[in-house]
Amino acid sequence: MRMYVSWFLPAGLFVGLLCFAPASRAQSSSGKAGSAPPSSYKLVAVKSIGSKRFTQQEIAAASGLPVGTVAHEEDFRKAARQLGESGAFSNIDYTYKYSGEGTELQFKVTDADKFVPVHFTDFVWFSENELLRKLHERIPLFDGELPISGKLPGQVSDVLQALLDENGVPGQVQFAPTQDKNGKVESIDYNVVGVSIRIHHADFPGAGASELPLLQASAEKLIGREYSRPYMNNFAQNSILPIYRERGYLRVSCAPAEPKVVKVTSSEWNGNGQPPTLVDITFPVTPGIRYKVAGWEWSGNKEIATSELQPLIQAKVGQIANLEQLHDDLRVVQRLYGSRGYIVAAVKANADFDDAAETVSYQLVVEEGSLFRMGDLEFRGLDNNLTAKLRSAWKLRPGDVYDVTYLQEFLATARKLLPASLDWDVSSHVTAMSRDKTVDVDLQYTAKAPR
Repeated sequence: MRMYVSWFLPAGLFVGLLCFAPASRAQSSSGKAGSAPPSSYKLVAVKSIGSKRFTQQEIAAASGLPVGTVAHEEDFRKAARQLGESGAFSNIDYTYKYSGEGTELQFKVTDADKFVPVHFTDFVWFSENELLRKLHERIPLFDGELPISGKLPGQVSDVLQALLDENGVPGQVQFAPTQDKNGKVESIDYNVVGVSIRIHHADFPGAGASELPLLQASAEKLIGREYSRPYMNNFAQNSILPIYRERGYLRVSCAPAEPKVVKVTSSEWNGNGQPPTLVDITFPVTPGIRYKVAGWEWSGNKEIATSELQPLIQAKVGQIANLEQLHDDLRVVQRLYGSRGYIVAAVKANADFDDAAETVSYQLVVEEGSLFRMGDLEFRGLDNNLTAKLRSAWKLRPGDVYDVTYLQEFLATARKLLPASLDWDVSSHVTAMSRDKTVDVDLQYTAKAPR
């Protein structure tokens, strides 16, 4: 005797739903599952189809119905509900069939649309790989990313808390989504509160003898500071990589920082309260090839000749390629364009590497944009006499080509025209009007008595 039953369960209906109507039901000639022998209710297979993200074994484990379990219809409903409440699936359909050998259960699932990466901010007691492995062992549907809704994010928090407790760490786990400027969830970040984690020492394996002293000097600002993964990433990007890039190592890379907990000595803890967790940080550096400049080629510059732009680039052919200096030089080029009304001009440096010759050639591509002219000028916070005096001192008239360098020059001049008996603060707001290609300048002055 065989019996087939099919259920379709939209995952979005799980919350608060206590019972379900079957989508279809197919029975044998005996008509009732209850007429099957007890051995028929023992699961001999739990399968799944439809998921591109999870294996059959992971879905079966997450359902809570391992092979060998004696299960009935209500257990299948509960398992489907459990999968749906995880947030990992948008829809779930399941079928099962009885036979003399036992029950075969199959889930048909549709993966949720949105998964985001997980970041562990300060779980320094475990390596990243160790955390991922332990979480996957206890949460089969965790693979380093999580759905933005459902119970999985909370389950990860619970397991992380259990790991802290098992290792005697007194902290508490918190988690929250990180959003971009448009409110879109980019990641789910987990951190530990209630314990102080401070940086004890920093190492730079892979660093050369010339760069190591500079790295060590830069790392002095880390010692004693509170540890966090974003802080370490920021240090690598803004302190480690620039040291190499200004010395020709244009393809340098720095692997994610690796924290290691070290024992607190009596000299490093005064004995008052909970001792801090001290960590040594390793920043693995791979410098790569050191490049020299092989040549420069400009394109897109119609309003300013190459003969005027090239001298603004300090590195000469044959010299070590200094990427940090190049970025500064290109900002000077943009400022020159801005002084001539091309305030949205941009310059992109495309690098062509010759690893065999250890050289780099640059193509400097200019997008000049439109010419902007002076628009409205407003002064706020001043009386009529001062406003008239400053307006008279402003040299750019409506319709003149706008110069981005002029505002700072004017503010210095204007300060000398204001009453010296007061301290003056000025807030400047410059607005480019793309439709009519004008620039409006709004200056807000605030006066206060000198101390």
